[in-house]
Amino acid sequence: MTFAAATLVGLVAAAPAQAATSWPGGRWQPGPAQYGMTVVSDVPLRMDDGVVLTADIGYPANPLTGKRLPGRFPVLVQQNPYIFGGEPDSFFVSRGYIFVSADVRGTTNSQGPDDGPLVNPLFGPRIAQDGVAVVDWAAHDLDGSNGTIGLYGCSQLGINQLFTAAAVGPNSPVKAIIPACASNGYDIYFAGGVPSATVPLFANSALGGISGSKHLPENTAFGEALVDEISASGPRAYNGTFWQERTTSADMAEQIVRNGIPALLWTGWQASESTGALEFWTALQNAAQGRPADASMQPGQPTTGRYQLLVGNWGHGSGLDKSIELEWYDTWLRGQNTGMAATRTPLHLYEKGSDRWVNATSYPLVADYSPYYLDERSGFTPRPSGSGGTDTVSWGQPDQAGNTLTYTTPAFAAGTTLAGPVSASIHASSTNANIGLIATLEDVAPGGAATTITSGSLVGSMSALDEDSSWRDSDGDLTLPVHPYTEDTTVRPGEVGRYDIKINPALWSVAPGHSLRLVLSTQASSDDCGGFLGMPQPCAYTAAQQASLTGGGYQIQRTAEHRSVVNLPLLSYRKLPTAPSGLTPTSNWTVLPLGW
Repeated sequence: MTFAAATLVGLVAAAPAQAATSWPGGRWQPGPAQYGMTVVSDVPLRMDDGVVLTADIGYPANPLTGKRLPGRFPVLVQQNPYIFGGEPDSFFVSRGYIFVSADVRGTTNSQGPDDGPLVNPLFGPRIAQDGVAVVDWAAHDLDGSNGTIGLYGCSQLGINQLFTAAAVGPNSPVKAIIPACASNGYDIYFAGGVPSATVPLFANSALGGISGSKHLPENTAFGEALVDEISASGPRAYNGTFWQERTTSADMAEQIVRNGIPALLWTGWQASESTGALEFWTALQNAAQGRPADASMQPGQPTTGRYQLLVGNWGHGSGLDKSIELEWYDTWLRGQNTGMAATRTPLHLYEKGSDRWVNATSYPLVADYSPYYLDERSGFTPRPSGSGGTDTVSWGQPDQAGNTLTYTTPAFAAGTTLAGPVSASIHASSTNANIGLIATLEDVAPGGAATTITSGSLVGSMSALDEDSSWRDSDGDLTLPVHPYTEDTTVRPGEVGRYDIKINPALWSVAPGHSLRLVLSTQASSDDCGGFLGMPQPCAYTAAQQASLTGGGYQIQRTAEHRSVVNLPLLSYRKLPTAPSGLTPTSNWTVLPLGW
């Protein structure tokens, strides 16, 4: 038997490494690289409309000679729009996978039917259609493919996975995906209905500036036109067809489940997509149980290891680990009995404050929320006092006097844990025809030092509530408000309205003796508006919003008739058991959960 054939047989026939390992499932561990890699570049892939995409293909090779190995291998496919990251990944190729990196249309070397101008359409049906075609080619026409496909990549590459996995249909060659840093909800681009920093930076930089292709002028023009239309309060400032075709949804999760494709989602608490990733994972679990995908999970609801989510203490694009990703692909593409899929706790979360990993079964982690009311003398209490009143706050930067209000709980003597999304229902009136509110939760130490936990925002003109899709706990208290954002509604000056603010989820350990503080402000700090793909903040108001918000003053109500309340997902301090964690050979000094 030749060296190449013997190596291939050894890899395919390998049994689980040992009776117990420290890796998820306890029956697997990454082996050493067994192959080299040889690359075939610029392979043309013709789409049905005549557009030609190009792909680079990494094949397992004899590590001594560099010559491609015979035999058939499972294939990992990524759809890459960037000038960077388009090379086949030798980590996976060296462990027995073919790696295909295909350009997204309108980027790099993609060509029109007549080599004319192309635009990266920014996700949506056309990218999904291209993805289905690339998968079909990789399964049936790619030399060396065994017909089994996994999808790979982070950020746009991860979002492209979701669109493709939802479009391939049942019994497709796609057997597993890892859509990392990938949820793509409307709330990433519009924080509470107001354009976030992601809109101009993404459209002008990501869409036009880092494709690195001959299509740069067309992409830049597309991005600039998008920003101009949103800024002018045009149709794309609302959650209409343009965004609904390009953002992820519960319907997409249902399609992925119907198509039978396991998914490992991966994000970080400081990443723009973390909120959407938690909701998308919930939708996958619900769909797998035949429940409405856009609902919250029920206490004790069965879960499946086919759909898992890892949320770490990092931002967009960080914390990824190739060896754990390899285990996911080995589980589903090679059929190895790793134990990873059998977990009863498929939600893996970093708990900030206690600095540890925990595993959970459902989201939210709390069945019954705890209402806390805005009270007199800046109080934030579980029972409102008999007296009521109002507090005044003005439209302006939070570092200027009169532009913020604070409400602080008594100290939690035994500590507590904030575990899930938060809903703030603020009753208020405005002197203007609009209102803008930002609700921020802080952890306050006994000495008074405050640390931001999470925040959310809402513009009053788009505060209509989707009652059917909003989440409530077993007592009927609102836990996750959902807004359609499809049109402006009238805010009548002087009239009290209820504004249900979706505060981004957190898993945060509040130490004994600490308090929680709610900060109400009206504008995001300029320091929060310069980043890219951090937690969305209201930063780039449309012309109509700017005109209706400027100079406003707001009366925050805490009367018996109009009680302002925040529903908090509180658990006992450190109630969730600590999950085993540690470093892996590919974790770049990031501690990851290993006991799934």
